[in-house]
This record gives sequence, C-alpha cells and structure tokens, in this order.
Amino acid sequence: MNCQKAGRRASFNPDGLTLACLIAAMPCLAGAAGSPDPNGEVDEIIVFARGEQQIGRADSASEGAVGGADLSVRPLLRVAELLEVVPGMIAAQHSGSGKANQYFLRGFNLDHGTDFTTYIDDMPMNLRTHGHGQGYLDVNGLIPEVIDRIEYRKGPYHADLGDFSLAGAALMQTVDTLDPFVGMEIGEYGWRRVAAGGSVDVADGQLALAGQFKSYDGPWQLAEHLRHGSAWGKYTRETGFGTLEINSSVYDATWRPSEQIPERAIGTAVCADRFCALDPTATGKTFRWTSGVRLLADDWRATGWFQYYDWHMLSNPTYDYQINQFDKRWIVGGRYERDIEFTPTLMVTAGIEGRYDDIGPVGVEHTSSGVFVDDISRHSVNEGSIGAYAEATWNALENLRIIGALRGDYYNFDVKAAFAGLDEGNASSTRASPKIGFAYTVSDSVEVYGNWGRGFHSNDARGVVNATTPVPGLVAGTGYETGARFEVGDFKITTTYWWLNLDSELRFVGDSNSVEPAAGSRRHGYEIVAFWRPLDWVAFDAVWTGSHARFTDSPGEDFIPGGVENAGEFGVSAIRDRWEASMRVRYLGKYPLIEDGSERAGAETLVNLRAAYNIGHVSLYGEILNIFDANAKDIVYWYGANVAGLDPQGIQIDGRVSRTAEPRMVRVGVKYTF
Repeated sequence: MNCQKAGRRASFNPDGLTLACLIAAMPCLAGAAGSPDPNGEVDEIIVFARGEQQIGRADSASEGAVGGADLSVRPLLRVAELLEVVPGMIAAQHSGSGKANQYFLRGFNLDHGTDFTTYIDDMPMNLRTHGHGQGYLDVNGLIPEVIDRIEYRKGPYHADLGDFSLAGAALMQTVDTLDPFVGMEIGEYGWRRVAAGGSVDVADGQLALAGQFKSYDGPWQLAEHLRHGSAWGKYTRETGFGTLEINSSVYDATWRPSEQIPERAIGTAVCADRFCALDPTATGKTFRWTSGVRLLADDWRATGWFQYYDWHMLSNPTYDYQINQFDKRWIVGGRYERDIEFTPTLMVTAGIEGRYDDIGPVGVEHTSSGVFVDDISRHSVNEGSIGAYAEATWNALENLRIIGALRGDYYNFDVKAAFAGLDEGNASSTRASPKIGFAYTVSDSVEVYGNWGRGFHSNDARGVVNATTPVPGLVAGTGYETGARFEVGDFKITTTYWWLNLDSELRFVGDSNSVEPAAGSRRHGYEIVAFWRPLDWVAFDAVWTGSHARFTDSPGEDFIPGGVENAGEFGVSAIRDRWEASMRVRYLGKYPLIEDGSERAGAETLVNLRAAYNIGHVSLYGEILNIFDANAKDIVYWYGANVAGLDPQGIQIDGRVSRTAEPRMVRVGVKYTF
C-alpha cells in the first residue's frame, strides 16, 4: 500500500495518515502492533499515532500526530482537553462550560484562540471579529467519539495555514464509520452525559451519525446549569472524481457563567469560598450549525462549507458594570489544492482558499441584573478574504529535503454602525508570507530540521476602521526554529528551539472582558517531546516546554501577562485484554500578571485517571479527575474590580482575579457496542 497516497486522500495535511490508513498500512508504522494468529492474521491491533515514524516525512521538528488509543483512553474534564495532545498546550476555562476555553502555548495566553487555529475536516473553527475576542475558538460542540486523528503544527512555516496560526494549529479528522453504540455517564456535581452513534450503508456509501446530550452544574455556589446538545453526521463514498465526504454538525448550549472572582473577596461576608458567585444573573447561549462537502483525490482536494452561528453572554468581569456581548453570523468558504510532481525530486503543492463572514449584529450592551440598560456598540460587518499559496519540496540530495513556500492574503473589512457615534467604514489589507525550511536525514534514526517563516493574524474589523486609533488589518509575525528527531524502534524523542516575533500582541482587557491589540513582542523557548512503547499494550509520552515572552517597547515593564514560562505533561496509556487505563499529569508553570513582573500566578499540577473493563459488547469505565484534589487555578488575571458590600462604591481596586479549578470528582459510565 502507498501510505503517502492514502494519507493525501483522507487528511487535511497531504502527507498525513488517517486511522484507517494506519490500520491498513501496518508495515509503514512503528506505532501499531497486533497479535498474529498461526495463520498470520492480525487479530488485535492497538494504534498509538504518536508512535508513527516521522523521519523522512515531517517538515519540522515541532509537528506530529495523535490518534487511535492516544485519544480513545484519555480522561477528559472538558472536551477542549483533546487539544492538549498538542505538545505544550494547556486548555483552561474562566467563564463556564459553555464558553470557549483559554489556551496556553509557546509563551502565549492565547485567550480563546487568537494565534492558534483549528480545522475540522478542512473547515476553520476560529471566528474573526467576534463579539468576545478576536479568533474565538469554541470546540465545546465536539463529540469525542467521532474524532479519529489530530495533526499538530507549530509556527508560521506551512503555506496552507493563514490567519491565527502563528503559534500553532490543530488539524482534526473525523471518522468515516462508527461501530453502533450507546453510552451513559453520571458523575459528581450534576454531570450527566448520554451519547449514541453508528453507521449504515446508504447509496453505495457509508453514513455515520452521532449525537450527545450533557448537563453539568459544577461545584459553584450558583450552579452552571449547563444544558448541551450536539449532533454530527458524515456521508462518505467513492466516486469517479475521488472520495466524496458530506458532513454536518449542530451544537446548542445554555449555561450560567462561573467567572473569575477577586481573590481578596474570598472568605468575606460576600464570598464564602473560592466557589462563590458574585453576580448570579449572568447567562450564556451558543448555537452553531456547520455543513461541508469535500472531494479527495490522489493529487488534489476541494472543499466547500458554510456555518451559522448565534452567541451571547452576560458577564460582569469588574462586578460593577454588567455587559451582554453578542454575535450572530453566516460564514461561507472553501479551498482547492493540488499536488504537482514536476520531477521525481520536485513536488509543488498549490492552493487557493476563500472565506466570507456576514456578521450582524455584533457588539455589547450594558445590562443590570440581566435587564437591558443601553447599547454600548452594535455593528454589522462583512469581512471577506482570499489566500493563495504554493509550497515546493525539493529532494536536493538523497537525504536532504528543502521546502520553500509563499502565501499571499487579501482581506476586506466593511463595517456599518447601528447608531451615531460609532466608527464605521471600509478598509482592506494584504500580506505576503514567505517560508523556507530544510530536513536533513542523518541516519535511519536521526533527522534535523531548520525552519523560517512569516505569518499573520487579523485584527477585529471594528478596530481596523477606527477613525481615531486604527489598527492594522493584518499583523505580521516572524518565526524560526531548529530541532532534531530521534527514533529507534518504539522510542522517539524530538527537541526544538524556537523564536517568534510579533508586530502587535493581542491581550486580555478585564474592563471589557475581551482582547485588544497591544505592542509588539518577542518570544523564544524550547520543547522536548518523547514517546516510548516498551510493550505492545502500553505507551508512555512526556512533554516539557520553556518559554520567554517580552514586549519590545517598554523596558522595565515588558513582561507579557499570561506568558507561561513552563508547561509539561506526562501520560501512560494501556490496553490489555479486557482492560484499558490512562493517567495524565498536567503541569502549568508560573506566569506574570502585570508588565513589571511583580505579580505572578503560581504553578499548578493536576492528575487525571481513567480505567475501563470490557465484557463482550459492554464497556464499564470510570474517571477520577484532579485525583489529588489540588487547589489550583484555571486562570489568574490582575485588574480592577468593585465588589458590592466589600469595596467603596465607584472605586475599582486592582488585584488578583481568578477562577479556581474544579475539585476532585468521580464519573462513571457504561457503553454498549452493537
């Protein structure tokens, strides 16, 4: 079997491999193993995608893939923790289970997306010019059972990635088929989940369907009252043009935000403990519908998609001025990409992608106890973009690959205000992003890499047309890294040292509960990623990262708030006979809260455990999350707040504002596979 060709047909990354290809192409892999019977048939296959051979395939030291058993046995407090398979990524939360997560990676507090992009089956998930924050990335609608594989990349080195990809990207691939199943879970603090799915033959193809409903209250004084429903479907069949995929998903959730609180209020008459609620009237709602069509051939792919989105959230970040942020939009887009083999040693991938967001209304209102007071801002926005790219891979020598690429992007921002006094207008921006890299294979076990590239993130269209202090439509960033990969049998380790410079930073502002442009920044750091499979049925993985992040124009006050200095993970996954087990240890290091570095968030370590026992068609499983009941913080900020009954009226007092992590909790479930 041609593994490269099979990967191109089924994955966003033309060089990637889906789980189906992994299983079918066992000779190509070091990360899959089975037990042969006397006739030579493999009767059991356990796939750890981290164990795939990357030497000779990867373009950088910081890219890779996770799938199979790496995902299926992973304990999860929240579905966004699937993104923690990206080495060094930490997914946290500060406003309840229905809102997009906070993400930390490579010295960034990425807020809800900003410089980290995610695609699902070639469809972008980040939302630009969002009502809460630029690049808003909400993956709460995912159904874990349908995620087959996650490929990850770091840095601006790949031409097929544009907006929001300076720090990195996750490229998710869903399954083509599902063994029919139904499952139920129950846990502490009101956790309930019901899920079901399966596949049927339809019109010479396969139709896979899945759905879930879950509820959660949490340990908070004011129950979150999360009510979440999502459904997903995918139709796959072979055609004369290639593999046809038609997919659709819908996600609806309501919740009461459990927000960060001023730490000085904890233990007072207004806030008994770290789980208190200082504003019991906050609410949130999300609805998202996505559909797409994709054709995958041996040397090309084409994708078209649309999305509908409706979101609002009442919040009170300073506790003296409640706001309601809102965002409603339609989005359409697509991509066409083709591989062209000029010679046996020169391959070029060229593509074009476009996207159009019809946004409106988007803005923020002043509310009091959930009741409308007045409008602060309300706009309609039409934001369109088109990007074209080409990437050439030249096998200059038998053991040397040189990669050169160029991407060009054009954005148009058309903003209309709903009432007088607000900025409106039309603007456009362009950006060229060159990239170059090399991979040198020292031996069958060692490969070294060097990469340099330019990339960008877009700014909120409302800031781009601001008449007083406009911001650039597209903000450039430059990244470069060097690294090495070592692979011997079932042991693999990669090391990377990287640098990333941005012309303008996006950072969180407490008063508006959103992100705004700031000064330029410089970052550098290292990553060590290891995987070891000593036996067919057990695998270990470990990550340790260090980062140094500073603003460029403020000597003495150049620390970047939220710039995590260290992060790490350690995991064990095992599948043997009827048993499955997994343990995950997650470490989030210290980070500055203000620009002079005098106030800092402390480090924290969380440990999660999952175990399952399979009896025929039935699987019984349980999870213990935060097993040592660590008194950790999901997020810490430093800004001014005014707490009624504690602070003088009208005076905001600066201080630490944080949301605690959930305490130890137990969840159990049963799954029946037909």
